[in-house]
Amino acid sequence: MSKRLSEISNLEIINVFDGGKYGYLGNCELIFSKKSGELISIIVSEEKSSLFSFRGDNSVEIPWSNKMKVCERTIIFDSEI
Repeated sequence: MSKRLSEISNLEIINVFDGGKYGYLGNCELIFSKKSGELISIIVSEEKSSLFSFRGDNSVEIPWSNKMKVCERTIIFDSEI
């Protein structure tokens, strides 16, 4: 089953390893395979910022293969970041 990027950009990224919330897929960098066009990984901000804090350049790459489930409102990963 395929989906459009616009259909999944509002999914929140959650890591069950540490309970961290890493924003929304639409705000992340996506890394695709040049040959197949498949999604390889996503780059998320490592800092969980609040309304009054600024995000740094601390980002981490999560392999798409670490994805456990894509739900209606979330993407759940299990990855030690």
